[in-house]
Amino acid sequence: MSLPRRSQSALEYMMTYGWAILVIVIVAAVLYSLGIFSPSSSLSTTITGFSNLGTVNAVCLGGTSFTISMGDSTGYPINITQINLTSSSGKTTYSPNILIQPNSIQTVTVPSSSLCSPGARYSVSAVISYLEPGQIFPGPYTSTGTVAGTAASPPSSATSYEPLTITNSQNQGTPTPFQQMINVTSSSPGWADISSSPFGQNVEFFSATGQILDSWLENYTSAHAIWWVKLTSSIPVGSKQIIYMGFAPTSTNLFNTNNVGEAPQLSSTYAEYDDGANTFLYYQRFGGLSSLPNNWSSISGTVITYYPMYIEVAAITSSTWYGIYMNPIPSSLSSSTTVWEYYGNEYDSKIAGSAVGIGIGSTNEISYGFLEGDNPPNLVFLDNNNNGFSINTGYYDTNDSKIYTMEIVSGKDVNMYVNYKQIYSTTSATSASPTYFVIQSSNNGGTLSSPITIEWFRLRAYPPNGVMPSVSFGSVS
Repeated sequence: MSLPRRSQSALEYMMTYGWAILVIVIVAAVLYSLGIFSPSSSLSTTITGFSNLGTVNAVCLGGTSFTISMGDSTGYPINITQINLTSSSGKTTYSPNILIQPNSIQTVTVPSSSLCSPGARYSVSAVISYLEPGQIFPGPYTSTGTVAGTAASPPSSATSYEPLTITNSQNQGTPTPFQQMINVTSSSPGWADISSSPFGQNVEFFSATGQILDSWLENYTSAHAIWWVKLTSSIPVGSKQIIYMGFAPTSTNLFNTNNVGEAPQLSSTYAEYDDGANTFLYYQRFGGLSSLPNNWSSISGTVITYYPMYIEVAAITSSTWYGIYMNPIPSSLSSSTTVWEYYGNEYDSKIAGSAVGIGIGSTNEISYGFLEGDNPPNLVFLDNNNNGFSINTGYYDTNDSKIYTMEIVSGKDVNMYVNYKQIYSTTSATSASPTYFVIQSSNNGGTLSSPITIEWFRLRAYPPNGVMPSVSFGSVS
């Protein structure tokens, strides 16, 4: 029996459009599963345009900044003079004035609170102006493009934050990773936002992508505080990098042993929040030990007493060199250019004369630099042939703990500091490869009651040409 023509047409209509509806439902389901219709979608960033800038990567940190990494495919050095950014919610202009070499990448962070919102989709149009210095036709030229994606979010614990612009003015880029000193003073805009009890517990540092950076509070007074922050990307020659100092409510404790910490002696419970091992290239605290840690040994004639917050190192007999040294140095740390330092104090006597040293050598008693505590005090270095030379430093230590720093540059140059104040520099102290790290002293005819104390030891990356990149502080938002 055949269907009436009208019924047959209706059936064909339903079948045709039924398939179309089914296809639409399937496509919608796929798009939903990909997060297209979700405001918190984590789809990757889409970038179009930007001719002559090679590979371009970018990310927008909601309410905070827009970071763009640019290459140079022109074959000539280019000078980026201006970046104009526009989105549906804002517009900003930035003048970085940076030089990009051919086949290299530079990253620029543009402060802006209006280009995107945390976790929301955005589309930013960019016009980048640049020059080709030294060419017959230097420009100016422009490169345009569009960046679209989902904005990154600052850490949820940061209710406010302050941009820190780190400038590398040297002709060398910073190594990766790099430990950046952040010296925050009472005149810094964010000082009032820092918890005072306990100090700094509500502070964390994060990158332009919202990633929390490892940080370690070294010390503080009523007027300033020193943090060390591990940067995970290099700051190229003559370039800048922006990170953020985030503040939680002052009652919030962000301290942990992972990525927000402090020096062991600062915590009410010793080393409760010590994350030095994650922040520095190498880190060892000596408080609370019952024996020397792995790779550490004592010089013959040394007696070590272990205390909750430090070790005390002394000589068994008079006129004896004594101390501790690390051997072997882990291969990952055996760079010829290093900064290594310990926190402690040297022997407090002008009469007996004590020498406390930090240095490197092919044995545990040569090629080291040290402070000598006679009257007047001298700074002495021994070379590989045990030939000594010294200068009057006018410096005399007390029992107060200090940070003793030695920079070993290319296995030859030596710069020495006490509490970051340079007291000596030489280009002929040693040519030894870094086989031993030595912290030592001598009672030099004194009594046996001539100990030194060692609280912690660390190794960090050497700044470009020995100059720590500068830090400028923005306003808190």
